[in-house]
Amino acid sequence: MKGKATGVILIGFIVLSLLPLPGASGAESGIVILVTDNEADLAVAKGAAELLGAEVVVSPWGTYSPEVSAEILSAAPGMVIIIGGPVALPEDYTGDLKDFGIPYERWYGETRYGTNLAVIQGLAREFPEVLRDVSTVVVANGRDALALREYANSITAGTGEKPLLVLTDEGKTNETLEALSRLTEIRKIRYIATEDDGRPMFPLNKGAIQGFVREHFGGNVSVEERTSPPGPRDALIQLAVAENRTTRAEELLDGLQIPQARERLEKARGLLQKAREAYGAGDYVEAYALSVRASGEADFVIARAYSEVRTIYQGSAKIKLQVQLSQLEAMLKVLKARGYDVSEAEELLQEARGALERGDYSYLINDLIPMIKEKIAEETVWKGGIPRPPGPPSGRDKGKP
Repeated sequence: MKGKATGVILIGFIVLSLLPLPGASGAESGIVILVTDNEADLAVAKGAAELLGAEVVVSPWGTYSPEVSAEILSAAPGMVIIIGGPVALPEDYTGDLKDFGIPYERWYGETRYGTNLAVIQGLAREFPEVLRDVSTVVVANGRDALALREYANSITAGTGEKPLLVLTDEGKTNETLEALSRLTEIRKIRYIATEDDGRPMFPLNKGAIQGFVREHFGGNVSVEERTSPPGPRDALIQLAVAENRTTRAEELLDGLQIPQARERLEKARGLLQKAREAYGAGDYVEAYALSVRASGEADFVIARAYSEVRTIYQGSAKIKLQVQLSQLEAMLKVLKARGYDVSEAEELLQEARGALERGDYSYLINDLIPMIKEKIAEETVWKGGIPRPPGPPSGRDKGKP
């Protein structure tokens, strides 16, 4: 028998009472930061999370994962900060946040350097008090995965220091200096880099940075450098990352006719093979550098293939609804494994599959899917303190600087 949804979840409602108040810390406002597994964005997110007392939830780069959305729902956050643009973190995530009435902001730029700047601008705008406590800045190249991991690991090492990460690279000096200009005080600059024969493998723009710091923060800023060559374990870790991303790219591209993506996939495979050969020959510097390049090529393929897949299923109502139901099923599995009672939602999902098979799309779209989401909300975010959204839709993407 067909039932009616007792309360449709209004899309994109922002609960103003849950937005962070001036002076409130991340822990007080229940913030979750959503970010991808891209080394640069992840390191930036971990630094911001340490300042805010926020929880970090990680998504695979360039694709949507309903399991990740379920993890966010189980945290019942008062606010979600999305670090990364819609290519890195597809709009499916903001769709989920809107559907479940979770306030969010998206901070991002055109590149990882623009995203780094957008995050610092967002912190300065929304949480100015946390930046006032920052006196140490870590500078790393946005492509230097090992240096970025070192920074991220130092954040979680329990030293009590909360250094802010600022990314730089060739041609990205303006973004770097703009990020530094948002700080009120700098006492120490720490450069972290992977080296080859005593020289950083990726540009750090130290001359421009030091000149800017002297002019704006005085001559008493101490400078520290931490450089090390990639060892066997370092190169192997990066090689594994590149292999995993290339495999994901291959799986997503399977059956799709996208010539440019095919070319980039072949390039990733070639770089990966050369990286393996370099590693086998004991040239860990070359193996590391080639693995970083292979990961970049694979990331392009992942984003392009995922976009194409979305275009395909958006063109078919049945396929689109099949995907939606599969995503809801994945959410329910995660929540059930975490101890939530999702039995009512599972029953509705079974009914929804029947409606899909008999072509009753109107009932599915207007009644069953909203009812499933409502049952999920009742067990997660509504129990966590987010009220049932009564107001008009809205949402905030703070976007590019």
